[in-house]
Amino acid sequence: MTGILAACGGGNTAGNAENSAKTGNTPAQTSGKVEFWLDKLGDAEKAARLSDAWKKDSGIDVVFTNYPDVAAYQTSIQQTIDDPGAPGLFTWWSGPQLETLAKNGKLADLTAEWDNYIADGVSADVKEAFTVDGKVYAAPYSLRYTSLLYNVKVFEAAGVAVPTTFDEFLDACEKIKASGVTPIGLKNDSWASFIWFQQLIAAYDPQLYSDLCDGTKPYTDDAVKKVMAIWREMFDKGYFGEPIVYSDLHKEFATGVVAMMLEDSPTVTDLQSDYGMEPGTDIDAFVLPSMNGGKGTIFFEASPIVVTEASASKEQALAALRSFYKPATQTVMVNDHGIANISTISVDNQTIRHILDMTGDSAHYQLMLRFYENTPEDLRNTALDELSRFMYSGADIDDVLNAIQAKADKVFG
Repeated sequence: MTGILAACGGGNTAGNAENSAKTGNTPAQTSGKVEFWLDKLGDAEKAARLSDAWKKDSGIDVVFTNYPDVAAYQTSIQQTIDDPGAPGLFTWWSGPQLETLAKNGKLADLTAEWDNYIADGVSADVKEAFTVDGKVYAAPYSLRYTSLLYNVKVFEAAGVAVPTTFDEFLDACEKIKASGVTPIGLKNDSWASFIWFQQLIAAYDPQLYSDLCDGTKPYTDDAVKKVMAIWREMFDKGYFGEPIVYSDLHKEFATGVVAMMLEDSPTVTDLQSDYGMEPGTDIDAFVLPSMNGGKGTIFFEASPIVVTEASASKEQALAALRSFYKPATQTVMVNDHGIANISTISVDNQTIRHILDMTGDSAHYQLMLRFYENTPEDLRNTALDELSRFMYSGADIDDVLNAIQAKADKVFG
């Protein structure tokens, strides 16, 4: 566990009072301290900058404790969540995992707090991802949108334009391969095996994706088998590279060894800071086109911040969260992490701005919650294992889908 302590001076009492008057809530505290546990922020300098801005916006000292290991993080939260000494704030996962904590009374009800967040620019549409039985139990720590990042110079050298149809996408892969470059890079994280599965399923039929997530249709459906066959053919034609560590994948992308990656928007910031890739000039983004001429699907991860109901610092946590979406704090989120949680923030990064523009273009794109949070945990874990076998070991399509459906039958009854 990496502990990051950041305590900085300053406050914004007037801003909190003004917002409270606007929403009718009790004025936020502008002093005190709260622990914030997360598994997403390992850089001490970035944590200090975020805490400094947050302190100036709220008056609350936020003490960051980052867990680099997800399993250890989940265990620590579960072991402390009922104690007064539990962290006032922590990040979690939307979907069934959030629902479990909410239904067991572990989280503070933030429904009334959302007037504050919306007033500061958070989209009201995000509430749905954090709503359980009509009440809202979280606010966004990060909104991450997945798209195909591409190396602009590689595309230009191969004579490839950004594809607007799925056939054009496959043709682009063929041309890039012929130019001596691997079309699509893959990371070897087993948890990420769902990324191409969800994207191809939604490109075939977004409703099919939704039906799989809620058990309406089986994984053994003929349409799913058809998509899996398309995916397998892409492997057979050499469109995917060998799965490698994500840091090595980023290097291969930056140096033109691979042309595309299906990754989230903050990856753009990493590539810019680590390899000097200029947004819009060296790196840009597009959405995988629909297979039937419909809208493209942009998957999003809405990582929630929650307030611990039993924590002795619950009130400080609520006060800090009321100010998390102020411009100074969110500017740090954009500049350091490539994360834009509010519509009112200025985004200089041209590629991230492009991605955000696509998320707001409802005529051509639709947003869907990603598979990881949109599927019951037990079923998701089985699916990840089986999709990994398909991707990394060439497992038989029917064997993989039958194994996933066997678990789905138990989960959905």
